[in-house]
Amino acid sequence: MATDTAIDRVKSELGRAFDKRRAELDRIELLAAALAAFSKPVPDYEPRFHHLRRVSLAAHELSSD
Repeated sequence: MATDTAIDRVKSELGRAFDKRRAELDRIELLAAALAAFSKPVPDYEPRFHHLRRVSLAAHELSSD
């Protein structure tokens, strides 16, 4: 009976250890993907259209007095 309890305890400890390793491997995979993405330069971006009408800035500026 004590042997069964010890075996169950070892099984649960092994299960917890594997769960921790799995979580760490997921974290490592995420960090590696982020590092790969951030190591490339940001591509140039110039929008081809403007969905908002351009207004002159003078209409929105406050006077400086």
